[in-house]
Amino acid sequence: MKIIDNYRDLPIGMYLDICEIDRRTDIEELHKQVQILSLLTGASEEDLYNLPLEDYKVLAAKSNYRRKPYDGEILMAKSYKVGTFTLIPVEDFRKITTAQYIDFQTFSKEGEKRVVEILSTMLVPKGCKYNQGYDVIEVQKAIRKEMSVAEALSLFAFFFVQYRQLIKDSLIFCREEAMKIPDKEKRMQTLREIQKQEDFLLMKNGDGLHA
Repeated sequence: MKIIDNYRDLPIGMYLDICEIDRRTDIEELHKQVQILSLLTGASEEDLYNLPLEDYKVLAAKSNYRRKPYDGEILMAKSYKVGTFTLIPVEDFRKITTAQYIDFQTFSKEGEKRVVEILSTMLVPKGCKYNQGYDVIEVQKAIRKEMSVAEALSLFAFFFVQYRQLIKDSLIFCREEAMKIPDKEKRMQTLREIQKQEDFLLMKNGDGLHA
């Protein structure tokens, strides 16, 4: 029985489904494992329960990679072919539209649970502008089904590095503008708020998609 046994072949949508199963508290661990193996093999749960024990153990062992972080090389491609789409990643956050920035921020608040939606804000079909001339929901479906965890991880990491740099540049500008405020009390209050944002940015450094 074939099984998806590495992150390069594991679709990001299936990974998220597996995470949902792992978070469940209403079923036993063995049944969780069977549900996960059913996803990874495409076999029914009944077929898995009817496997010889030794064969089942082999499959279970091959699925253990998902309990470890992805440790492969993280590189971003120039384009990604998913479904009928050729998606082009945004390489410079300074060139994104206001709509992209708002959507990226909105989805980012929910972290890796919305990784597909986050990716869809920064991956635009070739020849299109963001959310114009195509259906973003169809793009999300294609990403969920055909983009691997390895690809999603590299993109996720790149986008958040770009995002942090954009925020950092904005805070530097805000600090320069705050220093021009004539009222000392208001100036100090504004600088304290900026410092809080800078501290938060440092605290979040290194966050990303945890496989």
